[in-house]
Amino acid sequence: MKHKINPKNLANVLFKVSDENQCLKEVRLCLNFISKLVISDSYFRMFVQSKKIASSQKSAILNRILSESGHPLVNEVVSYLNGSEAISDLRYLSIHFNSTYKKQKNILSVKATLAQDMSENQIKSFRSLIESVLGKNTELSFDIDSSIIGGLKLRIDNTFLDASIENKLKALQTELLKK
Repeated sequence: MKHKINPKNLANVLFKVSDENQCLKEVRLCLNFISKLVISDSYFRMFVQSKKIASSQKSAILNRILSESGHPLVNEVVSYLNGSEAISDLRYLSIHFNSTYKKQKNILSVKATLAQDMSENQIKSFRSLIESVLGKNTELSFDIDSSIIGGLKLRIDNTFLDASIENKLKALQTELLKK
């Protein structure tokens, strides 16, 4: 019978071994890929949760099937997971690994919501402006929402800033209704 290892401890060990082997970026990409695959593919989810497949077999199957998209370290860790907690353990492991990675690499997650798409040049200048203001590297993602009319909304890790025209109109409406 296997002893249960805490997903946080598993993430810490995976991070340490990846760092020592200078493959943090590759391991992170693979871990994120597998986490998304578990969510989107029910057969893969059943495979990960299976208690009938031995860990060594799971690891060999993952190495063979995922080849370029996988990484042996991640495949070995995923092969250890099974049962009904496997998916939540994988999610927690992935979140903790990504958090540790971002701290070490001085990266902030920035999600911008805009009314319309930006050109590549605008994205580059926006990224450099955000990075210079924050003094950190950023993982920048964009959402388009025409209902904000103009301006932008920013989510920087757990901080939310709303400089949209929609928000300013709502504030103006609230102010006018007070009078």
